[in-house]
Amino acid sequence: MTNLSVVYISKNSEKHLSQSLASVQELADEILLVDCGSTDQTTTIAKNFGARVLHQEWLGFGGQRQFAVKSARYDWILMLDTDEILRPDARKLIFSAIRESSATGFYLLRQNYIGRKPIRYSEWRNDWVLRLFDRRDGCYDTQAKVHESWRGSGPTQRLPGVSIDHYPFAFLKEMLPKLQRYAELNAEKVYARGRFISAWAPMNHGLSAFLRSYILRLGILDGVDGAAIAWTTALGAFMKYAIAREMQLQDKENS
Repeated sequence: MTNLSVVYISKNSEKHLSQSLASVQELADEILLVDCGSTDQTTTIAKNFGARVLHQEWLGFGGQRQFAVKSARYDWILMLDTDEILRPDARKLIFSAIRESSATGFYLLRQNYIGRKPIRYSEWRNDWVLRLFDRRDGCYDTQAKVHESWRGSGPTQRLPGVSIDHYPFAFLKEMLPKLQRYAELNAEKVYARGRFISAWAPMNHGLSAFLRSYILRLGILDGVDGAAIAWTTALGAFMKYAIAREMQLQDKENS
């Protein structure tokens, strides 16, 4: 008995959910799924696996995850996305970490895929995510609309080896809608800082993002997939600052 809650947030997330739930059944003392209005089979699948399902209207990524953490029955939390599958070897490491380590948070290494092809380089390499933690030691930023992460005050460690297989996109074309959503949310963050955004800022950030992903982080070695990641990363950076600048100019016109 580890007293561990495996926690998900979801909306229309049926695609990989069965595989993800199956991967944690031997580990979890509780599986909790917090859904914000799925119209597909997400909640039915979760209930068939014995998960406890709660409904909560969308609070933003940070707020939704914090609600889920607070709603869990146990203090140790493994936070997973519905398109993430825990590897069998990771289950043993998680058991040991909770029982034997003094750390209150653990980073898990994630292998990302496009379709079934693993991405070895670019922005997606060395993707360490803090997903296993003692909720008594911290919280999610409830104001974070995007790029939310667990913030704890205690010691953290990395679990060795790849723990999570992540399947965010079946096809390259699926990257574009997500790019748009994230660009808009990130633009709001940039705008909220209140700093002046020059006309050159979108281009500078976009070009830097492309060079970092494709050249410095060797995305070129992932072929077309690496190029697609680099270009979408660059476009996302460009649009983030372009939209934020547009918001500033609109404020100026209205003042």
